[in-house]
Amino acid sequence: MRRKRDIKTREIKKYKARLNIDGSKMTKGKDYDDTYAPVATWRTIRLILSLAAANNWHTRQLDYVLAFPQAPVERELYMEIPKGFNISKGKHEDYLLKIHRNIYGQKQAGRVWNQYLVDKLINEVGFKQSKVDECLFYKGNVLYALYTDDSILAGPDKEEVDT
Repeated sequence: MRRKRDIKTREIKKYKARLNIDGSKMTKGKDYDDTYAPVATWRTIRLILSLAAANNWHTRQLDYVLAFPQAPVERELYMEIPKGFNISKGKHEDYLLKIHRNIYGQKQAGRVWNQYLVDKLINEVGFKQSKVDECLFYKGNVLYALYTDDSILAGPDKEEVDT
């Protein structure tokens, strides 16, 4: 549980919880293969922001909410039942949870999310991927830079950027 506080009063506004896997218990070759997830280079991000500033382009920043679980799990995975859950029959140790979504804590979670989003951007939305930076995409007059679960869009036409 994490506590979210009001900035001014420092009073607790809400508690947040996120189910995570203990990635330190994952075995390479069995539970995962690759862990590398590309991100846009700072040179690319600076270029997009410089073009936007110099040409008075419109920009948007996206932060995907619960990004990793939007992607399906890469392979069959199981985890122990977290402490605090009550099991009505049998022992706590007799049960496991089957993972259906790409949840946080997995060694390959960032890479799986990146592959999922890149596939959607290219095959469903119609963006083309840059040959210079694999996390830079373009469609019409819009540029899209991807950095883990954050993105920047920029272009001269506000409606095209918003679309």
